[in-house]
Amino acid sequence: MDRISDEELVEELKARFGRNRATMDELLAVTRKLEEVNSKLQESEALKGNFLSNIRNEMNNPLTAIMGLSRQIISGDSLEPDAIYPIARMIHSEAFGLDFQLRNIFAAAELEAGEAVIAPSLVDIDALIQNVIEQFRFRAFEKNIALKYTPISEGDGNKILFRADPEKLQLVVSNLINNAIEFSHEAGEVDVEASIQGGYLNISVEDRGVGIDHKHQKDIFDRFKQLDSGSTKLHRGHGLGLSITKDLVALMLGSISVSSSPGGGSVFKVSSIPQADPNGDAEVFAINGNVFLFEENPGQA
Repeated sequence: MDRISDEELVEELKARFGRNRATMDELLAVTRKLEEVNSKLQESEALKGNFLSNIRNEMNNPLTAIMGLSRQIISGDSLEPDAIYPIARMIHSEAFGLDFQLRNIFAAAELEAGEAVIAPSLVDIDALIQNVIEQFRFRAFEKNIALKYTPISEGDGNKILFRADPEKLQLVVSNLINNAIEFSHEAGEVDVEASIQGGYLNISVEDRGVGIDHKHQKDIFDRFKQLDSGSTKLHRGHGLGLSITKDLVALMLGSISVSSSPGGGSVFKVSSIPQADPNGDAEVFAINGNVFLFEENPGQA
């Protein structure tokens, strides 16, 4: 058996210590990652718990209001015509808010389950955006906010058709406009713009409201995350709207960004949504989010 020199023994020991140290470093790195994952899971569970508590209130409250207000109308007590209109307006407001929340919840469920797919149509972009603006007009009226949109086709009278999923596009625009109104100051202004450049759709929604600190601008796109939460919460919402918007935009192969500063308002930009591939042999056309089906050769049986 060959004897090894002291120098060789020292080198061998150094090599083994080096390997052991590398193994320990790897174990420490894995441990840190597991701790981070565990922390995120705990945070996620806490956020989900807060979400469930919050959404319970935000669904029960409008339902209770709708039931109470409608009971006033059908109770048989004679109401003056002037008294019926504000009640009907409040019922519509509460029902609209509840429907909007449910659409977001259903969209989130589809996205989480991996079941969200693109259903392309030829969409009249101007009509879709103007329809969403009209839906939120009464919310803007409550805060005396001016909603402004300059149609893409202004001046030439031609419809601007873009192949996309009208339902998902409508929900994206709805969430951005709702967010802009919610975080705008009284008597503020919200500007909506759209353009089609190089075959790609771009949409921006700008408000002049409270703004967002740069360090929080990524957090607002996280599921269930709200900067305004707890007993001091001042704004409606449940932390789904912007996260769903981000996922829907990604599903349509576009991107979303925000430019904002505290007190300086916010600009949300949806960029570079490409035309969707046509689906099937029939051409589908959407106005105001409503879908119509046209055969390629309507004159043939």
